[in-house]
Amino acid sequence: MSLAQRLAVLVVATLICSTAFAATDPLLTALEESKASGKGLSFHVNGQTIAGVVVSVDERFVVARSLAQGTIVIRLDRIDAVAGFVVLPAERK
Repeated sequence: MSLAQRLAVLVVATLICSTAFAATDPLLTALEESKASGKGLSFHVNGQTIAGVVVSVDERFVVARSLAQGTIVIRLDRIDAVAGFVVLPAERK
């Protein structure tokens, strides 16, 4: 197997694992739902609450936007909780 083929397999495996992880992690599911629906969330970070709509999520950061603060970048490991009107897979019927 060539280096390019190995790299392609690694990229595909990473995408599959991250998608599976997001499906089982309620935090990432809520973030992805906010991104897809445009519904806002309240991010609870180190005792502070920050309101925003998720623009993008990767393995380290969440980028959100708000009217009050513009673009917000939050490290995933700093988020204590999120609150908002998003529907998690367990709640869908």
